[in-house]
Amino acid sequence: TAGVQLPIKTPPGLIVHSRPYRKLLNGLVLAERLHMRQTADGRIIAGSDFGGGDPGENPEATALELFEAVKAMLRGADGLEYDFHTVGYRPTPTDGFPIVSRADGVGGLYVAVTHSGITLAPAIGLFAAREILDGERDPLLAPYALSRFAQ
Repeated sequence: TAGVQLPIKTPPGLIVHSRPYRKLLNGLVLAERLHMRQTADGRIIAGSDFGGGDPGENPEATALELFEAVKAMLRGADGLEYDFHTVGYRPTPTDGFPIVSRADGVGGLYVAVTHSGITLAPAIGLFAAREILDGERDPLLAPYALSRFAQ
């Protein structure tokens, strides 16, 4: 509604969720074609690609294949059971890098878009707050201005 065009794509991402299970993981696992973590209630949550994975014509079949790959990677997961899958659409800048800056020509609008929102949120929040409140743009943000897409 502000008239700002954001160069964003929204690739789908299929995530599988197990039923709660005993503790198997102590953090995030990043493998070549798989990432997973275990929640506090014991669910294993996994995806095939941080950049987005096409769920295909039959997302349930794709989810079951992914879940079998998860089980194959984990020791002691013989009793691990599939529960459900989700498909989300990830706002991702078209060049794959975050957009963190004011929107030129639109007074007061500040933009922060990145696929790595969870991992980068504390830093982006700090940098954005400093820029918004104090007018201090951190030099680390230099490559990530929205203006890089201007023609």
